[in-house]
Amino acid sequence: MGTQTEYFTTMESQLKKWDADIDKLNTTGAKASAEASAKYKEQVKAMRVNRDAAYKKLAEMRAATESVGKQMQAGLDATWESMRKGMETAAASFKK
Repeated sequence: MGTQTEYFTTMESQLKKWDADIDKLNTTGAKASAEASAKYKEQVKAMRVNRDAAYKKLAEMRAATESVGKQMQAGLDATWESMRKGMETAAASFKK
């Protein structure tokens, strides 16, 4: 990524997309059988925890100076990867 501003813009855009994806899964889960619904709720809860962590790290980076922000980027990237994997796992398990 070029600048810190570009990084924030990209990350915020992805978080908004994930929020929409989580909402879709939540809606789908509400329509599922009791057992499937419980699995949806569990997955959605875990994804929201990861999403909240990503939002928090992004806010911390925004408040930091650029040099400190770049150091924090590694932590955010790890949180990001966890969120991405969670979304992929949830989407794959619900397509079955």
